[in-house]
Amino acid sequence: MAGRRDSALVALIGFTVLGLFGETAQAQTGPLDPCLEDGDLAACLEEAGGVDVGLTVEQTQALADSYPPAASAESPVAWYDYVAVIDCIPPNSPERPRLEICGFAVTFCEENVPDSSGPRSIIYRRTGYADGTDPTSWEPIGPTCYTDSVPARSGEPAVELTEAMIVEQFHRTDFALPQTVIQPPDGTALVNLPVYFELAWPDAGFSPAEVDTTTLVGRQVRIRPTLVGATYVTGDGTTVGPTTSLGGPYPDGDVTHTYDQPADVAPHITVEYGGEVSVDGGPWTTIPSTATVDGPAVDLQVLTSRNRLYSD
Repeated sequence: MAGRRDSALVALIGFTVLGLFGETAQAQTGPLDPCLEDGDLAACLEEAGGVDVGLTVEQTQALADSYPPAASAESPVAWYDYVAVIDCIPPNSPERPRLEICGFAVTFCEENVPDSSGPRSIIYRRTGYADGTDPTSWEPIGPTCYTDSVPARSGEPAVELTEAMIVEQFHRTDFALPQTVIQPPDGTALVNLPVYFELAWPDAGFSPAEVDTTTLVGRQVRIRPTLVGATYVTGDGTTVGPTTSLGGPYPDGDVTHTYDQPADVAPHITVEYGGEVSVDGGPWTTIPSTATVDGPAVDLQVLTSRNRLYSD
């Protein structure tokens, strides 16, 4: 369950600010952002009702132009690596920046910086070296609501999450394999009598409405499969559907098939999955792609019933 911050805001830029919930938070001291090095705090912060809303989009993007001392774009002997860590307590860190998506981080940006990408995050920075020296430890430099504008490192733009990445991840989803349930339930049926089919979802894999969560380019991506349609393959050359019906048992099931001759068949169900995606706790939107998955076949023996007369 996502955590929720109910204490004071923590400002990681070297001074104390008024907390969102009316409390004063003790600042944590870390290296100042380059735009703060001249001591002009007003130039690097926006304030809304006493709330520190962090770096603007321009200031966040400008981090890509900042290099360690003695390094530059022309002489990249060293550089800054950046990561945006969602501002939740606990447990996010530069190593696991989006393990937790808390309500505070999402609603803070929505309410205080409405044109931002969100969620509220703390930008961490470390120094990397071209000669192979181990990078320095991560240090906080300031908050931002423009998470998608944080550069990957000095001289590089932010890595952007694209629709193509989301579609590719959607096709990597471990979709649940549709299970075929048949009535009569003993694996036998009679010619000219209806067989009832039902689609059952197994515990394994992700079925419609279940959520698969992953991280792409530092963004939390939640994919929720949807049912576009199910096709009931009867095994004798015919199909029922596609339909959104899950079928069901006698007498209310609405997916049936009558076999007209005896045979050993192996019916199965094919499902076309659609999907919805939510990025960093944002609204669900439709993924412009579908995936087709075949479920396992079941054995069914279709028999002929014969009537016999017996005398007493």
